[in-house]
Amino acid sequence: MLHTDDFGCWQSALANTLGHHRSELLSPAKAFRAHFRMGSLGPFTVLHLQGRGRLRLNREQREQSLLWLPLRGISEERINGQSWLAEPGSGLLFQPGDAMEGQTGELIEGLSILIPHGLHCRPARPSSPLLAAGPLHQRVLAAARALAVAAAHQFGGAEVAADQLTEALRAWTDWQEQPLRRERITARRRRHTVESARQWMADRLPERFSMEELSQAVGVSPRQLQYSFQEERGRSPMAEAKRLRLQRLRSLLLDPSHDQRRVTEVMVAAGLIASGVTSADYRNWCGESPSQTRLRRLGRDGDPADAA
Repeated sequence: MLHTDDFGCWQSALANTLGHHRSELLSPAKAFRAHFRMGSLGPFTVLHLQGRGRLRLNREQREQSLLWLPLRGISEERINGQSWLAEPGSGLLFQPGDAMEGQTGELIEGLSILIPHGLHCRPARPSSPLLAAGPLHQRVLAAARALAVAAAHQFGGAEVAADQLTEALRAWTDWQEQPLRRERITARRRRHTVESARQWMADRLPERFSMEELSQAVGVSPRQLQYSFQEERGRSPMAEAKRLRLQRLRSLLLDPSHDQRRVTEVMVAAGLIASGVTSADYRNWCGESPSQTRLRRLGRDGDPADAA
């Protein structure tokens, strides 16, 4: 366990743990705090990371794969030159040989799970490092979260959690290595339903709509829609709507054409309630306040009142 406000100490500990890891503090004028706990379970090493202070990260994966699960705050990543957004509820799987550059918000919390060489290999076909949609992705994410809980508490029978993550990773790799094949019609319908519902919601984010209206729009029952979202996205349809609105809020705050609008007005334009609760939700999701997002785009630092 490490708890420190010394950035050099944090950087050294992280490099010694994750390997080939360098970081730069982007807001040196602000207080830096960091905390991480490390534990092992079966072949896996699990790190629970928490930090305050925007960071630029560089890492090169050598012999091990690494699974990163954000719990609070987003990170913008470039993996082998391609951009990805890691947000709570998703994961990024870094493979041996990957080069990564990343940048975090002011607050970041997540799980890093080191996967030994041989336990998980790069699939023969190119694959996305982002784990977010589909039953196989959700199975890996759920098993990884269960492993972290088991490693933290070390309760009896916790080795089952390590076995479940091993099986989930192998199932994902096996699927990637199989020749292209036709998707089962039930899986295709479920995925199409979720995509249609997400698009319907994205087109109406400033509006208020109910679960019943959404299910009617895509032609399935509320129960079936709930099941489809849990299988494909690991969350309910209304939780997905909230996530889409938070994404829209960030997009509008980064858009110069909205600079003259108050943050509260931008919240409403994104379909959210202009309130302190929304600011807190955004901070948990993004890792910084709405006003910090705007000021960072303008090249300034600070944390003014969100209603400004």
